[in-house]
Amino acid sequence: MPPLLRSKRLSMDLLRPLLPAKEWERVQAYPVHDVGFGTDAFGTRRELLGFAYALGYWLHRHYFRVVSAGHEHIPATGGGVVVGNHSGVLPFDGMMVGADVFRFTEPPRLVRYMVDYFVYQMPFVGAFFRGVGQMPGTRRNFDGLIEEGHLVGIFPEGAEALGKLAERRYELLPFTHGHVELAARHRVPVLPFGLVGAEEQQTMVADLRPLAKALRLPYFPVTTTFPWLGPLGLLPRPSRYFIHYGPPLEIDPDALRSIEIRRREVERVRDAVAEQIRLGQAARRAMRGESSR
Repeated sequence: MPPLLRSKRLSMDLLRPLLPAKEWERVQAYPVHDVGFGTDAFGTRRELLGFAYALGYWLHRHYFRVVSAGHEHIPATGGGVVVGNHSGVLPFDGMMVGADVFRFTEPPRLVRYMVDYFVYQMPFVGAFFRGVGQMPGTRRNFDGLIEEGHLVGIFPEGAEALGKLAERRYELLPFTHGHVELAARHRVPVLPFGLVGAEEQQTMVADLRPLAKALRLPYFPVTTTFPWLGPLGLLPRPSRYFIHYGPPLEIDPDALRSIEIRRREVERVRDAVAEQIRLGQAARRAMRGESSR
């Protein structure tokens, strides 16, 4: 057996005990079309995908104890743009949506996020993100993924939304227009979701913008635990997540020709995300036995 294949098999054998048998079968069932060197056309490696899902599955089930609904709105095949709110200092919300979709779709579907460039400036991080199917946020990458029928994840608030201060919890920032333009161009649906719980995993008290600018970061958080406890201060609290997916939205093709129609469609997506957030907040209140008033 060639050394590369032997190494891959060993990696998969070591990963297998990390997942229940049913979930391991999902990793094996996900199609990674090898175009050479053990990756698909986008750099996805099955062994890295398996490792990421093993971690995501444990966090999803045991740490954030995710409660989710609306999976019937996620198409079984074909391209789509997965759009929702973003928060929590570090992007565990994106990871949990990805784990949730992979776990509760049949066949399993991978959300491939459009990731900000600053992530790929970090040593090893960019290579890992590529290995688990995540891509730098360029139009060419988006086009390639959609044309091959993938689900593409976009946070229209941008990375700055991760650094929202505590008093702005669940206040949606303005949405960029890119997701609407791209969905209209490819005639694929926008799949809105709302996530509740990530806002509470950290208490953001300040954003040191001058330092963030010097470090070429979208924000530099000051929380109740960071930087006082060092890197450990960035670990999230085990706040329970509630994820709701809404019905797919077909985007008006005229959004490509009219700024006014584009704005209207962006607001329609934003309103759909806000509605899913409200459903998540109501589900959380119900679980806690709180009044809706």
